[in-house]
Amino acid sequence: MYADLTWYYASVSVDSALNYGKKAITATEKLQDSVLLAQVHSDLGAVHFRNNDFKKSEQHYLKSYQIRKKQKNAAGIAKLNNNLASVYQSSFQYNKAMKMYLEALKYFEAKGDARNANITKANIGLLFVDLKDNPNAVKYIGEAVKYFESQERSVEIENKLCENYLNLGKAFQMQKKYAEAELQYQKSSEICNKVGNKQGFSFANRNLGNLYTLQRKDSLAAVNLQMSQEVREEFNSKIDQESNSIDVAQHLIVQGKYPEGKRMLLKILPLFEKENSKENQLSTYKLLTNVYHHLAKPDSAEYYFEKYIALDNELVNIGVSSSTAELEKKYQTLKKDSEILQQKSKILKRNVALLSLVGVLLLGAVFYRNRQHRQKAELQKAILHQQDLATRAVITAEDNERKRMASHLHDGVGQLLTAANMNVSVLNDYKNDPENFNTIIHRTSGILADAINDVRTLSHQMMPNMLIKNSLTNALRDLIEKISSPKLTVNLQIEGLNNDLDQNIQVTLYRIIQECINNTIKHSGADKIDISVIQTDHRITTEIADNGKGFDPAKVMDKRDGLGLQNMNARIELLKGQVRIDSAAGEGTRIFIQIPTV
Repeated sequence: MYADLTWYYASVSVDSALNYGKKAITATEKLQDSVLLAQVHSDLGAVHFRNNDFKKSEQHYLKSYQIRKKQKNAAGIAKLNNNLASVYQSSFQYNKAMKMYLEALKYFEAKGDARNANITKANIGLLFVDLKDNPNAVKYIGEAVKYFESQERSVEIENKLCENYLNLGKAFQMQKKYAEAELQYQKSSEICNKVGNKQGFSFANRNLGNLYTLQRKDSLAAVNLQMSQEVREEFNSKIDQESNSIDVAQHLIVQGKYPEGKRMLLKILPLFEKENSKENQLSTYKLLTNVYHHLAKPDSAEYYFEKYIALDNELVNIGVSSSTAELEKKYQTLKKDSEILQQKSKILKRNVALLSLVGVLLLGAVFYRNRQHRQKAELQKAILHQQDLATRAVITAEDNERKRMASHLHDGVGQLLTAANMNVSVLNDYKNDPENFNTIIHRTSGILADAINDVRTLSHQMMPNMLIKNSLTNALRDLIEKISSPKLTVNLQIEGLNNDLDQNIQVTLYRIIQECINNTIKHSGADKIDISVIQTDHRITTEIADNGKGFDPAKVMDKRDGLGLQNMNARIELLKGQVRIDSAAGEGTRIFIQIPTV
């Protein structure tokens, strides 16, 4: 009874759920019922998760995991993989989360457990929402929604639809498909309210409020945000209540009520910082930047903008996004390979059965062996081809992600443009006051110039224009021209470099040479760098040498400072190339790179 009440109250009242959970553990330990104890710890993990206490959630899930491991309960472990993955996802450990989701999905699909397989697909889809991979998010969540809609309705099924309609709405909203997003949020709100899922109901109405704010439907936004706030107060989650205040503050800002929005944001920010609620911190920093720009307080605006950029860079890890996508692609590739092998196995078994009916003749045996060898060779060739495609896909995805980050950082300039828009909006008020009119024009021009410079700098850092428009040769020459100075001479030698060289090789070489030059400037004290890039029929050989103070490569690779060298090695290995670093104290540094072109 206590265990059932713990689960029932998980989506109704956190305090009640935790109270019944403690009683359930005490009673179950007295009974020495390990099966029920594992379930109670799992349920308490869910309660703490819904209360945003991820540390305690992980502790309870791991206790349940250890019990089920002793029991050799594979199905229970697979479900806990799902739960733990949700914890890791919420604490931004995306690689860890994706690995556990895929392990769970592999088990459920192998067992033909469609229900839990689709629960896992919904979770993977939500992970793709966090990674801003909206097409994959819609694909996975859409499959789960289709499955649950086909099932006979129960409270459990309707709770799943409550959550999945909400998450599908998020994916549509990020694609700016607002009509589809609104429909999904409305479905979620209706069904969550029907089954008494207060948390889901509050989230659905909060998202509807934000969506209406974006569309400037102020009265609808206010109604939905108020409904969400009232339900969250009932739910007894301080973080949930205050995160709703972010949405209310945003609504005030859109209406031009900047002082009221500022007071609300400054009141709730200390709680988010104390509880380490990073997503809420990020939203608050962004809104405060906007508010202080409108209140003409540039120092405060710059302070919160810098905090926003620093936290955003911490959360949006380019490598994480590409590597989680790679994990999912590998899973799909292995799944297809397994299906191919199973199909081949069926064909072989059928052939053996047919041959056994007519007798195994010597000629037939020889023919069969030859055929089998050919099939193995073809299969090996296909697998190698798939591996090659996967490798190239990793590199392409990584650089696509960098382009996306360039666009993302570009959007940050919107704060400057907002300030410019504010100035332009008051021009009409001063059309009869030439002095103030000219002052506003001059200030607006300066803001726009800053925005243009920021966009140009950020975009060039993410993907150099010369490399996009022309070739590696021109991009390198452009880079050297900008870096060379009286204190640092950079010599560039290029021989036989084709302009139509594979884009992955061009981007990799450019980034490695750029990284080596940056390391030389920051660490070596050198006044001369010699760079050669030579292409022959089958390979490209690159050498970067400086006359600086040198270093011990082995020691640097073992430290955190060696991440640049480790990333360089990883990139070259993906292109099936080789790298050698020759350096010692006082002897400068030479880096040799060879990459095959065929």
